[in-house]
Amino acid sequence: MHPDEIKYEESTLISLLAEDSEYAFQLLYDRHRKRIYQTALRYLKSPILAQEVVQDVFLKLWFNRKLLKTDQPLEAWLYSIAKNNLINKLKKIANEWKAMKGLGFISETSVNNIENNLQEIQYNQLLQKAIAHLPEQQQKVFKLSRYENLTYIEIGEKMKISPLTVKTHMQRALEAIKKFFLEHGIIISTYIVLLLF
Repeated sequence: MHPDEIKYEESTLISLLAEDSEYAFQLLYDRHRKRIYQTALRYLKSPILAQEVVQDVFLKLWFNRKLLKTDQPLEAWLYSIAKNNLINKLKKIANEWKAMKGLGFISETSVNNIENNLQEIQYNQLLQKAIAHLPEQQQKVFKLSRYENLTYIEIGEKMKISPLTVKTHMQRALEAIKKFFLEHGIIISTYIVLLLF
């Protein structure tokens, strides 16, 4: 399916959802639940908690169905809700584990792992904001490289630009992202951007 057709179909589903269509809700749920579940499972390491995140996200979608805009990507909205939900869950777990550590029930390593997961999600949220501030061409190059794992040659073919232009866009995108992080008090290297995100 062509990307424009997917966008149109989703905007139609959002319009139907705003009119209380349970069928549209089911289609959107089927389309997005797996990735949200996998993301939640990666950080929470618990199928039950990951499923809770999925349920919370789609409950919020249903309750906010009349406020959604058809011209904005639903995926970004869903993942923003999912990440906030994950942060809240990880903070709660971290606090509980700190209390348990104080009582001698668990190790420092367990607490550190939860805090590292929490930090990674917060970095990812900041990264999404940084990407949103990039010029359109840089956004496309960054996403095709990082999320679709395309080479500069493949990106060039897809965007009808030279691989050298792709490389320039990518370098500028990475510099802009590092600057954005720095402005938010986080020193981060290009290597970390490539490795973590």
